[in-house]
Amino acid sequence: MNDLLWRHRIAQLLDPSIEAAVIVQCDLDWLRHRLLGLRNDIDRALMAAQLRRGPSLRITRVVLHNLPATASQMSDSGALLAAFDEWHYRLAAANALLSGSAPRVHRLITTSDQSVAPLADMVELLENGQWSGPQNVDLALCTIDATGATTPLTNYDVGLEGPFSDGDPSVHM
Repeated sequence: MNDLLWRHRIAQLLDPSIEAAVIVQCDLDWLRHRLLGLRNDIDRALMAAQLRRGPSLRITRVVLHNLPATASQMSDSGALLAAFDEWHYRLAAANALLSGSAPRVHRLITTSDQSVAPLADMVELLENGQWSGPQNVDLALCTIDATGATTPLTNYDVGLEGPFSDGDPSVHM
């Protein structure tokens, strides 16, 4: 993974000539502690760019929906699962708080026989009508559009209502 490339391209999102971005983060390494700083920097940069640029910037992001079956056999499987759950919670909470201007996050579904995600990690940018990696973008967007390949991350994936919301049974007693 080229940290410098990721940081450079993510920083470019503030440039008004960038119209869109397709970001895929499906490698299990994103869940490991050594990439926590980069993952958090990317999350913050995406939110900042989306807040500053609003609808003039379209961000499509792909993360794993579930861990590949082989993850349970890894020595750090507990840490991977905890990082996976925490990251999904933060992404869903950020989407709920950003509302209409939030990046679109799609969760790639892996089947039980897949040991790795079928999409390679990428950060590709659309600048002046030209994608930085058109073949990568085509594959990612075709995968997102394929029936049953992904599911969107929505506001319903995180409960932000608190203990005394309408969903709390004690409210109706």
